[in-house]
Amino acid sequence: MMYELISFREIILDTLTTGTAYKWPHKELQDEIVKESKRIFSSIQHNITQIEPDRSKVYLTQHQRGLIQLMDELEVMVDRDNPNADQKNKTEEISGIANLLNQMVLDLQQHLPYYFDHHSPVSIITQKQVLLKIAKNSSQILKNLEELHTDNETIAVLTQIFEHLNSDISRFTFEQAGYLRDFFESLKMELKKFAFPLQMPGIILLLTSLNFNHPSFYHSCCSHFNHELQRCENINEQYRLLHFFKKLIGQVFKTIIIPYNRNLPDIDESLMRYLESEISYLKSIDTIAEDLSSGGILDSYFKVNFTVRQLAMFIHLQVEAGIIITQSPKTLHQYVTKHYSTVEKDNVSEKSFKNAYYGNAGKDVEKVIDKIVTMLAIAQEKY
Repeated sequence: MMYELISFREIILDTLTTGTAYKWPHKELQDEIVKESKRIFSSIQHNITQIEPDRSKVYLTQHQRGLIQLMDELEVMVDRDNPNADQKNKTEEISGIANLLNQMVLDLQQHLPYYFDHHSPVSIITQKQVLLKIAKNSSQILKNLEELHTDNETIAVLTQIFEHLNSDISRFTFEQAGYLRDFFESLKMELKKFAFPLQMPGIILLLTSLNFNHPSFYHSCCSHFNHELQRCENINEQYRLLHFFKKLIGQVFKTIIIPYNRNLPDIDESLMRYLESEISYLKSIDTIAEDLSSGGILDSYFKVNFTVRQLAMFIHLQVEAGIIITQSPKTLHQYVTKHYSTVEKDNVSEKSFKNAYYGNAGKDVEKVIDKIVTMLAIAQEKY
């Protein structure tokens, strides 16, 4: 901490201990704090112009961190559990001084932005103010969306995102505090333009345009993509859907330049990587199938004398018996639906196969058992 801040700290602590060091009246010490804060601020502005830019950044950062450290010291001195009048007056006095110091830091940020360290954590006071604004804005947004009959998935995702913002154990940086101010202003303004009811794809594109790269939002997007893929009838539909998502994300225009978190990739880059990995996964399934087919191990397409339910049951029994070994039931379902046709359907949808695979056996089991018994009889006869 710079010398002048050490002196400033002594005046503040002396004020809070009834002026024993300076032997000044309490009111004069309070006035001295205000006077000294103005002098220090003017001194910083003057000194910045007298030294080289790189040294100026170090110089300002020292004062910035020194003021925040002093505010944190004052926060520790506050006894909120003590209800007596003297303690209440002391708490109010501490808060008043802390607010003065906080305003000094904010003034440094406003008047000397080039030299200010925007990546350092904010003060405890600013953190509390930001959290209060998050709570207020998020409550207002969710209330408006519910009144407009927004779908449950969208409400749940936004609720989760806001809760994560409000429960973050680490302090926001000054840059994040500024980002969140712009984020909520833009979000409220853009939501007014939507044709309701608002659905999840709209929220994904909106928050991507706002450069909101919070992990909670990323995981919500991936969950939505995966849910939509599960609804597709076959791999071809999944291919089309993934490329459609890529097109939408790739065309997003960012209205906020800086991301929420500089230490993480931009949200559009992360989502594009996820979609690319899903496309690569589908390609690998096709490649395996083509290799088996070209090697004569399996036909590219062949018909079975089963219904979809019976085929699913027959495959499931082979998995249960250890004949087919798979680490991914999803991969198996996708392979079967791409390369099998049944007596009732030339194209088996993955969804119907999956439902049958995990569904109740019913009377279809009799047909499957009958075929297994026939296979056993043939084996006993021939071998």
